[in-house]
Amino acid sequence: MTLLLLRIFSHFPFGVLHAISGFMARLASDVVGYRRSVIRANIERSFPERSTIERRQIERFYYRHFADITLESVKNFSIADGEAQSRMGHVGVEVFEPFFKAGRSVLIAGGHFNNWELYAMTANQNLPHDAMAVYKRLSNQAMDDAVRNSRQRFGLEMVRTVDAQAWMDANAQGERPKAVIMGFDQSPADPIKSWWNLFLHQETAWYFGLEKWARLYDLPVIYGHIRKLERGRYETHYELVTDEPKRQPEGAILQQCIDLLEADIRETPHQWLWSHKRWKHARPESMRLNPRPEAEKKSA
Repeated sequence: MTLLLLRIFSHFPFGVLHAISGFMARLASDVVGYRRSVIRANIERSFPERSTIERRQIERFYYRHFADITLESVKNFSIADGEAQSRMGHVGVEVFEPFFKAGRSVLIAGGHFNNWELYAMTANQNLPHDAMAVYKRLSNQAMDDAVRNSRQRFGLEMVRTVDAQAWMDANAQGERPKAVIMGFDQSPADPIKSWWNLFLHQETAWYFGLEKWARLYDLPVIYGHIRKLERGRYETHYELVTDEPKRQPEGAILQQCIDLLEADIRETPHQWLWSHKRWKHARPESMRLNPRPEAEKKSA
């Protein structure tokens, strides 16, 4: 029934969906208090330098933004290719060209910032490479199938996290170059196998897979900044992080991507996924807290 309702809602025009999302935001914020304790705690710890009034404003704006991207994601079940592309621009695509011509696959790093779902749906049509996205399987099989099929309608290939390493072994250096999309800001399952640093004033664990794959397969890393132009319209700006991953010091590639994500969050803080339980692990005593490269240079 839920899936049927989502499919029906997906045929509504964006104007109607945004009207509904405005109501949903007020309901989630003022009535239900959807994940309020998680959202508020995340924002307060991330911006201790801001006043209580400023942090509450980020919280209010976040509820509105989250409701928007939730309803916009529902639209993806039926959106036409042309409309999807008109709502997600891709700027700086030329950064991919020399790697495509050389037959090199690339990694695209990004966070859960703005409408990452719409980005995934439009990447394959706008990049010279064939696009693949790593995703975590949903617990509901019917919903997982529906979401995966929706995202793959315009050529994107979806690969589950448990299958991703085998896929990379087979395709990362194959005949047809790939663009592998990784949302690298998920909270890792095992704090012992994580990379730890300070992020938004907090000790934070990170999956090391982005850097591991870049080094293992000698893949250039490109960061995607997703900007919100207005309700329902976005642009992704591409920035080269490195084209020589094996020459970088350990952790440098991941750290550069983390720094870019933090800069995006500080610029428009309400557009990140604050309702996610990002900081659910405490750093084990055995794990090193890795300094930022700037700090290493100053202490040298």
